[in-house]
Amino acid sequence: MANFNSVTLLGNLVADVELKEISENNPVGKFRLAVNRKYNTKSGEKRSDTLYIDCEMWGQRANALSKYTKKGDPLLVSGYLKQDTWENKEGEKRSKILASVQDFEFISNKGDSDATSNTEAKQADMADVPF
Repeated sequence: MANFNSVTLLGNLVADVELKEISENNPVGKFRLAVNRKYNTKSGEKRSDTLYIDCEMWGQRANALSKYTKKGDPLLVSGYLKQDTWENKEGEKRSKILASVQDFEFISNKGDSDATSNTEAKQADMADVPF
């Protein structure tokens, strides 16, 4: 049976990107996206659910993501799902699923011409950042 692991998310940064140097020239950016889902119940009531998705991004693009974004910014990311596992202090095995981000796009706020031009400037500046 074939397998496919791909995820695309559009949400808002819950906090600034946390950037760490794991080894020389190998940064990792860790962040969380708040992703909303709006729907109507059978009775017509409007509802909304929010998921908080942990994400990570490796390499020089993580530096750029950290440099050009801040808490609350909308962001479109794509990548794959990954399971992290570790042992806590008591020796218990723990795990969580997160999105390993391979690519992202800056999203401007609707109706904000300054945000749109700022987004275009960020995209142009990112053109030379390697994957």
